[in-house]
Amino acid sequence: MFKLKYILLLVALVLPLALQSPIAVARQAPDLPLELEGELHGAAYRIVVPENWNGTLLLYARGYSPNPVTNPDVAILGAPTEALLLEHGYALAASGFRNAGWNVEEGIWDTQQLLIFFRRNVAHPKRVLIYGMSMGGNVALKSIEMFHGLYDGAVPICGAPEGTLNADLKLDYTVAYAAAFGWDPSWGDIGDLPDGEEGFQVYQQVMAHFWGNFAQLSDPAVFARFEFMRLVNDMPLGAFYQPQGAQFGPGVALNMMLGYYIRYELEARAGGPAAQNANHVYSLSDADRAQLLELGMTVTEMDDLLTTMNAMANIKARRSARQYLKRFDPSGRIISPVLMLHNIEDPLAIVQGTQAYYEKVTSQGREDLLMRVYTDRPGHCNVTPHQVLAMFEAMESWLDTGTAPGAEAFPSDLEFVLDFEPEPWPQPPQ
Repeated sequence: MFKLKYILLLVALVLPLALQSPIAVARQAPDLPLELEGELHGAAYRIVVPENWNGTLLLYARGYSPNPVTNPDVAILGAPTEALLLEHGYALAASGFRNAGWNVEEGIWDTQQLLIFFRRNVAHPKRVLIYGMSMGGNVALKSIEMFHGLYDGAVPICGAPEGTLNADLKLDYTVAYAAAFGWDPSWGDIGDLPDGEEGFQVYQQVMAHFWGNFAQLSDPAVFARFEFMRLVNDMPLGAFYQPQGAQFGPGVALNMMLGYYIRYELEARAGGPAAQNANHVYSLSDADRAQLLELGMTVTEMDDLLTTMNAMANIKARRSARQYLKRFDPSGRIISPVLMLHNIEDPLAIVQGTQAYYEKVTSQGREDLLMRVYTDRPGHCNVTPHQVLAMFEAMESWLDTGTAPGAEAFPSDLEFVLDFEPEPWPQPPQ
């Protein structure tokens, strides 16, 4: 009797898996080309399969949006990239994700559900590559770490693979602004932002204050203070004052907006403050000091700003909120290839994050499965359609041959940079 129950239990566990396999399910080949749009478990989706489908499905994870995305694109950079990938035979699929904000959690599950939907309703792809832009790069990394059997490879582009450290950097930036331009006591605790409607109203007040100062950027003294904010946080100059790539504004402003709004939204999501700076030491290098001196800032002024910042380096996250954020940090535990593309001068997701992720992967002994490629195009996610195509072709070659792609896969005439080594993450101090 016990043996019979055991057999029945085993059948109950194995049967659903067997029914999902390409061998067990006879499916007629779809009529191509194919385009599907709709809603899946509360998330909008779009699927496009070209007539010359090569059997590879590219699953795209979108970047951060403060508003719900009801019409998801299937490829970054819009129509030019989509057309190029379809021309080369790739099937494309993207979810808009349920909800808005820093929804890495929903992005992971909604992308997985879209893949299941594709397999059940379109076809079983020969190969599945997950890729993402900005926040979507984190979705891609965490997805391939969690679901080794679903995705054959990951191509994160301009993400924040350092994870929770990025939220801390946004706090650092806000602290630098408070030191340089002041923080009105009516705005509340800089480390524990007001909730709900009050928090949004304070956000508007903070940004009005910021734009008032930014309007005086032509004043050398004001410019020097903005440069202090950039230098003390090790942010690159490229696209800091002029938008490039996926930026809808200059990095100096977007870091301020995200420094408040993402933390405000994360606190609501995580149940309290999730960013901290309690182990940070704010400093300037000799080169930074020399640059600020040239801009007219005195040594005393520099030291006073650093003293103010370091006096504020006592902010601790709520334990439960910190744990929520860390649950979706890329861990570096990969068993499938990861091919990463990043802008060297990205003012929002600084390039040092790729080094932080490399160190995680190395600590797991998986460095042979990670390859980092860079571009010297300044800006956040400022990549070209042909660079994106080259990344997928290189990943396909890696999976076909078992050998990581060589330099020839990333030619300099496509604005790739292979001999770049990023600095360590700026905080906490090394």
